[in-house]
Amino acid sequence: MYRKIVKPTLDFIVSFILILILWPLMVITAIITYIDLGSPIHNVIRQREGKNKKPFIMYKYRTKKLGTEYKPEFTKVSRIIDKLRLNELPQLFNVLKGDMSLVGPRPFIPGEELPKGTIDPKRYMMRPGITGLAQVCGGRRISHKKKLKFDVLYYDNMSLWLDLKIILKTFVQIIHIDVDNSKNRL
Repeated sequence: MYRKIVKPTLDFIVSFILILILWPLMVITAIITYIDLGSPIHNVIRQREGKNKKPFIMYKYRTKKLGTEYKPEFTKVSRIIDKLRLNELPQLFNVLKGDMSLVGPRPFIPGEELPKGTIDPKRYMMRPGITGLAQVCGGRRISHKKKLKFDVLYYDNMSLWLDLKIILKTFVQIIHIDVDNSKNRL
């Protein structure tokens, strides 16, 4: 019942409320991105694999300079936007549309090189999320292979309680990154 009714309903309601609350921050982030990096303000790689591997356009602000796809370069401002995950805020519209969930596996880029072998089909039986178990258990620091294991673990244990814990851990990590960075500047 949670997977099919409660989770999608909560995703819709919470994303709608968050969009209403956060739209000024989204607009400010878009303006800052435009001033800092120019046009386009959206992420260059926009198509992702969703539920059942169905491709969708994922909304996200760009944080890297154009022409640096193979060796990404940030500006001082875009690095802050990326670390605070403000570039992910437009994905609330993906959640509202039903392409994504607040919590789930991060969507892969179609054609992205993944670990050899079979990817458990459970990973594609749920909508991808803005955050997920793999993100709070290592995120960018862990391999795709390990992320895939966390995705299946999340599927097997999906619940409102687990989703709330992942969302809370996500906020703690964002705040922790910000606090750590401010210590380095002193």
